Amino acid sequence: MTDSLAAGVRPRLGIDYTAAVGHAPGVGRYARELVRALVRLADADTRPLVLVEVGRGPTPMEGAPLGLDDAPQSARVSRRRLRLPRRVIGRMPGAGALVSRGCGLFHRVTPQSPPIGRTPFTLAVAEFPAAGTAASHALSAAAGTAAGLFVFSADALERVVRDHDAPRDRVHQLPVGTEHWERALESPVAPRATRDILVLGAIRHARAPLDVLRGFEALRARDAHARLLLVGRPGDAAEAFRRALGASSVREHVRWIEEPDEARMPECVGGAAVLLHLADDEATPVTPLEATRMGLPVVASPLPAFREALGDAGRWVDRDDPAAVARALGEALAAADDSATRSAMRERALPYTWRASAEAHARAWDSILAGHQDAPGA
Repeated sequence: MTDSLAAGVRPRLGIDYTAAVGHAPGVGRYARELVRALVRLADADTRPLVLVEVGRGPTPMEGAPLGLDDAPQSARVSRRRLRLPRRVIGRMPGAGALVSRGCGLFHRVTPQSPPIGRTPFTLAVAEFPAAGTAASHALSAAAGTAAGLFVFSADALERVVRDHDAPRDRVHQLPVGTEHWERALESPVAPRATRDILVLGAIRHARAPLDVLRGFEALRARDAHARLLLVGRPGDAAEAFRRALGASSVREHVRWIEEPDEARMPECVGGAAVLLHLADDEATPVTPLEATRMGLPVVASPLPAFREALGDAGRWVDRDDPAAVARALGEALAAADDSATRSAMRERALPYTWRASAEAHARAWDSILAGHQDAPGA
């Protein structure tokens, strides 16, 4: 490591903060919670951050949800707002230099935006687009040029190396954080009497909402007290799900919150009995772990990222087998009535904190910066 880094002097780190202020879930929560934790690390005074927002989109998460107003005074944080349309900034000569001005490294949450010129960058890889799509090609292009790629499961590490030709020595596997909803509660929430089976995320084909409904229908044939609660915005499967729900015999026992209120999410999740999370492909275990952190038993697709994090604490089901989904849900509902089981689920998620994630990010950035400073000609 160079003398400057060893002495604690770090170049400015730019972070794409656009989604942090614009979107509650997904990459928005990732960027928001990561920064919140970074500014609270013991060495935050030696890691200057530039939070860059690009575009004219709404900023519903501005203020208290960002966690910056009460950040330690020693933290060195500045915000750079470029309120031009993203399509305009993408075509502007010199836009990259404007976005990343003064930064020695820039952290992206999407492969090709914002433009950053010649500034070295790292990229968080939380999902893998379908092979052959423009998004997949964009990920491959970024994998070849990024100074570092950050993934959140061992399976994702292998896939980005195998499928996108990422140099293995540039890929860093980091932990996810999970305590954001728990932090907002004064005490754990007791499960609601309605015995809610919770489904989180946009109603997309990749999240198998029709299979969710079929599994719930099979469950209701044997459990007359369960309710299905979906919390997520309409996605590409919304219309198909509406039609199926309208024709379903269990429609009166299904509630869909199409416009989630982030302020109410802690009680919404904490008061549920079970998380049901069927998915085609996810590269991070964050959604099951978010629910586990709140004490919920989990019934989910046996994806590598999920099994890696939860092991035998999860109930793994084939989404195409409604009877199997119903059996697993019945077992999970029974377990949800046991306070010891809920405590054990919380214990499983305790190591996954935003502080641990921020520390791992910081170590990776320091390693990358040291490599750049030690490179010939640096």
